[in-house]
Amino acid sequence: MTTSQHLGRDVGAWTRIRIVAGKEFGDCLRSRWLLLGSLLFAILGLAVFFGTAAIGGTLKYQPLVTVVNSLLSLTVFLLPLLAVLLAYDAFVGESEGGTLLLMLTYPIGRVEWLLGKAIGQGVALLAVLTLGFAVLPVVQSVLAVPYGMGELLFALLRVVGTAWLLGMVFVMLAYWVSLSVRHKAQALALLLVLWFASVLLYDLAMLVVTVAGADHLGRGFVTGMMLANPASVFRLMNQAALGIVDFAVPPFMVMAGILVLWAAALFGCAYGKLKRIAF
Repeated sequence: MTTSQHLGRDVGAWTRIRIVAGKEFGDCLRSRWLLLGSLLFAILGLAVFFGTAAIGGTLKYQPLVTVVNSLLSLTVFLLPLLAVLLAYDAFVGESEGGTLLLMLTYPIGRVEWLLGKAIGQGVALLAVLTLGFAVLPVVQSVLAVPYGMGELLFALLRVVGTAWLLGMVFVMLAYWVSLSVRHKAQALALLLVLWFASVLLYDLAMLVVTVAGADHLGRGFVTGMMLANPASVFRLMNQAALGIVDFAVPPFMVMAGILVLWAAALFGCAYGKLKRIAF
C-alpha cells in the first residue's frame, strides 16, 4: 500500500506522522544518502584519529581531548552541509514534481506532515552520526591508545547528541527555505550561502570584531556573539565540556537549550509558510 493510500484511511494523528516519517526514512535508504553519509563520517573519524596520531612525524596516539577537538572542528563544517543536502528539496521538490498540492488534499494536518518529515529525516541524520562514529570504538579496541573505552564512548555520545541538535537546526532551516522559493536550485544556492556564512564567515567576522575592538569589548560580548550562532554554540559547548575553554560560558544544558530553541523557532517559521499555501 502506498503512502497516499495509507493517508487516505481513517487513522490517528500519530499514525499519520509515523507513515510520513517512515516514507522519509525509506527515501534516505533508497537514495543511498544514509549509507554514503555514514561512510563519510566513518572516514572523517578515521582521518582525525590517525591524522592527529601522525602530527609529530611518528604514529603516536594523542590524548582523547585532542582527538575529539579535531573531530569537532571538522564536524561543525561537514554536518550542517550534510543536513542541508538532505532537506533542501523537502517541499520545493514536491512542488516542482506536482505532488505538493496533492499531499495537502489528503486528510493529514500540515503540522503532522511537517513533523513526519522532521522525524523521518531526523532519525536518518542520527543514524548517520551513530554509524559513522561507531568506527572509533572499533579502532580503539584493537590499538593501544592513551584512554579507555568508557571515556571514548562518553565523549562520542556527547558529540553525537550535540551534533544531531545542530543538524536539526539546519534541517529546519532547509524546510523554511524550501517553502520560501519556487525552484530546487534556488533553495540549494541560498542554503549553501547560509551554510558558508554561519560556519565560516561568522567566525572570521567575530575574530575581526574581537581584534578590532579588543580595548572596548569584554568577554561577555564575545561570548554573546558565539551564542548567537548555532554552529558556534555547538563548538563552544563541546570545547567547554572538554575543558579547553579558558573563560566562563553558560552551562552545557543551557547551550543545548539554545540549539533546541533555534530548531523550534525555525520549525515554527516553516509551519507558518506551509500553513499559508493555498489549494
